[in-house]
Amino acid sequence: MGDAMNLQQVIINILSNAVKFTPHHGNVSLRVCPMRKDKSNAIIQFIINDTGCGISETFMPKLFEPFSQEHLETTAMYSGTGLGLAICKNLVDMMDGHIDVRSIVGVGSEFTVDVKLGITEESRTSYLNKSHFNFAQLKALVVDDDVAVCEHAVITLKEIGVTSEWVDSGKKAVDRVRYKWEKKQYYDLVLVDWKMPGMDGIETALQIRKIVGPEVTIIIMTAYDWSSIEHDAKLAGVNLLMSKPMFTSSLISAFEKVLAHQDEAATQITEEVRFDGKRVLLAEDHALNVEVATRLFNQRGFMVEHAENGLRALELFTGSAIGYYDAILMDIRMPQMDGLQATYNIRHWSRPDAKTIPIIAMTANAFEEDIEKSKAAGMNAHLAKPIDPKALFQRLYDFIYGQKEDN
Repeated sequence: MGDAMNLQQVIINILSNAVKFTPHHGNVSLRVCPMRKDKSNAIIQFIINDTGCGISETFMPKLFEPFSQEHLETTAMYSGTGLGLAICKNLVDMMDGHIDVRSIVGVGSEFTVDVKLGITEESRTSYLNKSHFNFAQLKALVVDDDVAVCEHAVITLKEIGVTSEWVDSGKKAVDRVRYKWEKKQYYDLVLVDWKMPGMDGIETALQIRKIVGPEVTIIIMTAYDWSSIEHDAKLAGVNLLMSKPMFTSSLISAFEKVLAHQDEAATQITEEVRFDGKRVLLAEDHALNVEVATRLFNQRGFMVEHAENGLRALELFTGSAIGYYDAILMDIRMPQMDGLQATYNIRHWSRPDAKTIPIIAMTANAFEEDIEKSKAAGMNAHLAKPIDPKALFQRLYDFIYGQKEDN
C-alpha cells in the first residue's frame, strides 16, 4: 500500500537528481498519470523527464545499486553518496510498485515510477465538489513563452470545460485579441505570464485592455512573489493575480472569484428586496447566533425553522414535504452530527429536492481547505462568521430566485 511520506521522498530524490544533472538551459518535467483503478486502489504512474547528461548503457544495470555513481566529477560537487536511487528502489518495492529508467547520453533521462495507492473517502465523493458556475461557455487565451506551460494550461482548462487557445508571446497575444475583436469575437478570459521576453505580462495586459475595454477578464500568472507588481497590474487593468503552476482547483477558485464579482456587480439586490413566503432551515447550536439570524431573516420576510444540530436538521428536512424549505443555512461545528455530515446525508437522500436545495455553510473556518470540504460535502456556498448580512441575502437571492444554478 502506498505511503505519502515515502512516495514524496522517492519523487523529490529523482527530481533533485534531474535538476542536478541538467544544465541551466535544460528542462525537467513531472507528469502524473492514472493507469488502473478499482474501488479501493489505483495504480498511478509518475514520469520524470530531464534533458541532462544522460546515463550510459554500461552503467544502467548498476544504477540502483548502493554507492554507485557514474559522473564522479559532477557528484563530487554536490557531495552525493550514490545511495539515493538505491533507497528509492527499495521504497518503491515496499509499496508494491516498480521503478524503471530510459536514458540516452547527452540527450537526457526518463524515470518511471508505478505505485499502488489507496483511494480516500474524499476521492470517492469528489464528484460532489463542483462549482456552481458553468465554465462550458467560456473561451480563454493562454499567453506564455514556455510552450510546455501553454499546452498544459490548455489541457487543464479543458478539464473544467473551458475552450482555449495559446500563443507564446505578448505581441502575438495582442495581435490575436485585436484580430478577434475586429471580427466581433472575443475571449472571456486571458491568462498572461508575467515574466516574458520582449513584452512582459503587465504591458501585454495593458495593451489588451486598450482593445477590449472592461469586458474581458485578464489574469496574470506568475511563479514569483507578486506583491511587487500588484500596483502596476491593477493600473494595467488586471483583474486577478494567480500563482503558477496552475492546478484544476486553483483555476476553478480563480474563475469563481472573477465570475462571482461580475455576478454581484450585475445583480446587486437592494434593501427593499423581500423574501415573503420563503422558508429557511437554520442549523445552529449557539443560542445567540440563532436569535440574531432569526431576527435578520424575519426582517426580510423569511419564515425560520431551527435545528440545534446536524442530526436534527437531517430529521426536519427528510420529514418535510418536497419543496417545503427554500434553503438551508448550515453551521459546520455542531454536536451529534456536524454540518458536513448532515449535508452529505441530505444530498444522498432519495427525494427530488435533496440534490437541488441550496445549502449554505456558515462557519468560523474560512481557510481554503475548509471551503473545499464544504463543497465536497455538497454545499453550494461558504460564508465565514461573523456573517455579513448583505453577502448572505445576496447568496439567498441568487439561489432562490434562480440567478445562480447549482450545476
